[in-house]
Amino acid sequence: MPIAGKTDTGKQRKMNEDTFFAEKINSVYLALVCDGMGGAKGGNVASATAVRDCAETFRRASAYSKDYEAILMSAVASANDAVFLKAVARPELRGMGTTIAAFAFDTESREYYAANVGDSRLYLIDDKNFKLTQITKDHSYVQKLVDDGFMTKEEAENSPQKNIIMRVLGIDEEVEIDFFTGRYESGIFLLCSDGLSNYVQEDDIIKYVAQYDDLDHCVSELIAKANENGGGDNITAVIVKP
Repeated sequence: MPIAGKTDTGKQRKMNEDTFFAEKINSVYLALVCDGMGGAKGGNVASATAVRDCAETFRRASAYSKDYEAILMSAVASANDAVFLKAVARPELRGMGTTIAAFAFDTESREYYAANVGDSRLYLIDDKNFKLTQITKDHSYVQKLVDDGFMTKEEAENSPQKNIIMRVLGIDEEVEIDFFTGRYESGIFLLCSDGLSNYVQEDDIIKYVAQYDDLDHCVSELIAKANENGGGDNITAVIVKP
C-alpha cells in the first residue's frame, strides 16, 4: 500500500512551519500533518514537536495494543502536552501552537482512524466516480458560522476571516480532539495543510489524485498547483492509497 508525502514553503513565506510524517508502523500506516503557528515564536518548533511526539507515542503503544482509536487519541493528546510544556520551558516560544490531522489505517481490519485539531484536513477521494469527501471538520471561525447558518460554504471559502482558528494544539494544557473512524471500502486518502486546501480547488484535487498512479508525482503536482495559484502559505500533502 503506497504512502507519500511532501512539504513546500510556498511562494510568499520565508519559513516552512508545516511538518509531516508518513510511514508504516507494523501493520498500520500512520500519516500526520501539522501546520505550526507563531511565526518568530516558533510555529516550526510546534509542528515538528507535535509530529515527533505523536509518531513516537503511536509507535510505542502500537507495539503492545491494537486499540488504535485509544492509541491515536492518546498520541495526539501527548503531542499537545509536548508542545505546551516546551513553550512553558522556553519563554521565547510561548504562544506557539499547531494544527494536527492524524490518520491511521489498519491493513488487517481495513479500518481507518482519524483525529484533528485546527484546520488541517483529511479527505477521502473516490477516484472512480470523481467525488471528494472531507472527513475531518475545521475548527475555524468561518466553519462555526457555516454550522450556525450565518454563512454558506462558498462564502466561507472566500472569507477574509477563514484563517481564524478556534482550536489549536499546544496553546492550552488540555485540548479537545475530534475523532473519526470507518471501514475502508475504496478510494484514496489525502491529508493536507490549508496551504493546499485554500489554493487548490476540490475539482483539481480530485483530478490530480485520480490521474497519477505515482503518488510521489501526484503530491508534487498538487503542491505545484498550489504554488501556481499563488502559493500564499506553506503547503503540505500526504497521500495514502490502500
